[in-house]
Amino acid sequence: MMKYISLLILLLSFSFPLFSTEKVNILGVEMEWDGYKVKESETDLDPYSTSFDDIGEGRFFQSEYPVDKERYTINQGNIGETEVIHIHSDNPGPIIYIVAGVHGDERAAWYAGIIMENATIRSGDLYILSPANKPGAERRNRYFYSSQDLNRSFPGSLDGTEAEKMAYAIFQDIKRVEPDFVLDLHEAIVYTEGRDFLGSTYIFSDLDLMSDLFFDLLWATEEGELCHNPFSYTGPGPMGSLNNTVSFQLKIPVITVETFRGFDIKRRVYDQLDSVQFVLDYYGMV
Repeated sequence: MMKYISLLILLLSFSFPLFSTEKVNILGVEMEWDGYKVKESETDLDPYSTSFDDIGEGRFFQSEYPVDKERYTINQGNIGETEVIHIHSDNPGPIIYIVAGVHGDERAAWYAGIIMENATIRSGDLYILSPANKPGAERRNRYFYSSQDLNRSFPGSLDGTEAEKMAYAIFQDIKRVEPDFVLDLHEAIVYTEGRDFLGSTYIFSDLDLMSDLFFDLLWATEEGELCHNPFSYTGPGPMGSLNNTVSFQLKIPVITVETFRGFDIKRRVYDQLDSVQFVLDYYGMV
């Protein structure tokens, strides 16, 4: 039996070379591709010691405003227990909630969230959860625990799987805060030749909640005013995702920002921060 299996593998390898890669050019950048995913470059960027100017000198959050900052814990006592930072201005204004890194291996997403903790705002309240998937971020793994996908676990359950408990904690905190808008920061790594790919994409679930802002974002990327390249769009978010669940169950507008992991890490973090700053500026907070 083993002889026939070995022969089959040998025959297949002539038609479909195992683990082979080729070069592809995506938006002017050459990268390695295995026919499904691109190869992500390694980086020594440390988000905890990175400033806004390290990512884009003079581009991000140049004004300083008086704010109060506090941290509080969610999902306490469970796997993935983590902290949310609350940045508060004494000037009344909108409330924005940022959830970054629901998938732990999407580094630019939660790197941007960590760097955002240095921001100040002139009005309103800003909540930042980064990385939302702390166990996955520590392992550089998409999944929260075992093979549990946190972004298919919303709205979660207090008595469910570990991922469902974490999803429940996030969902309940967003429900408690009642933000005007939620930003959900992600990345993509899959590329299908000749077809649209998920990287450099904004995802919506309910356009009726935010059509002006959504199309303003897209148009700004198309005009070269925002991010490194034009972004595409898709929607709705999949069932069980934060985007879909918060949009339809809480009626709070959500945009998911997807950057592409084939690009350099600083470029991806830049585009994440650029998108966040655009939304905060739209709401008059910076």
